[in-house]
Amino acid sequence: MSRSVDTAYLPFLATMRAGGFGPPDPGDWSAQLVAAHVAMNNDLIAEAAERVMAGEEVDYDNAVAVDHSDLSRYAERCRDMAGLAGEVERTARRLADAHRSLGDRAGTAVHVRIRDGDNVHDANLPIGAFIEGNAGRHLDAHHQQLKDLQGPWLADPPAAFDSYQLVRLIRAVPPPVLDEAAAASLQRQHLGYFAKMRAAGYMMAAGPADGDEQVAGICIYRVNSIDEARILAEDDPAVRAGRFRVEAMGWFTPKGALTTD
Repeated sequence: MSRSVDTAYLPFLATMRAGGFGPPDPGDWSAQLVAAHVAMNNDLIAEAAERVMAGEEVDYDNAVAVDHSDLSRYAERCRDMAGLAGEVERTARRLADAHRSLGDRAGTAVHVRIRDGDNVHDANLPIGAFIEGNAGRHLDAHHQQLKDLQGPWLADPPAAFDSYQLVRLIRAVPPPVLDEAAAASLQRQHLGYFAKMRAAGYMMAAGPADGDEQVAGICIYRVNSIDEARILAEDDPAVRAGRFRVEAMGWFTPKGALTTD
């Protein structure tokens, strides 16, 4: 898969929580029923995987997860889309946990019966691949159902922008060699410089970055130009000591989008 079971449900949940769904075409599922189906189906498949790990013979049947009455009762118990989103999130975690825990048992075949309208599909599928398909093609199809009920999200460009300067602090290669005391002192000076810039009214925010081997931190300045932001950032003691180098660029947000409160 190009995405993990853990993260696959994020776009679906974002669409759910954004709301704005219209009524379905006659005979089609509402957004609430689509969400209920996804949550119920996740629980059914997670239960199948848990039973595989317990060494049991497993048959999967999605009958309850496609029955209109069962779906309606499930949606009613959740009360609203926020409640249904919570259930989708819970069941997705359960499914991801089961998928991770399968280990060598991921290749265990289970009998799968999938009811799709008047059609019934029977097959023997490896439980690991079945979970991945559920969090892939199956989820994508139901996500598209939600999008169709929601309609396109369109927005015009903002009438006005606030202008900032975004500074990325790039880790130096190789970094300066410092003993423990010198490194601790430089870190305090580095953080103190942020406090100084905020006190001077030049910096909106600053903090460390995660998930990138090169970018150590990001700072948002509000001065007159990119060059001014670069000059200020290069006066940071950690930059002057060779721990970081600076990359600066302009950054624009809709007017009033950021506040200092």
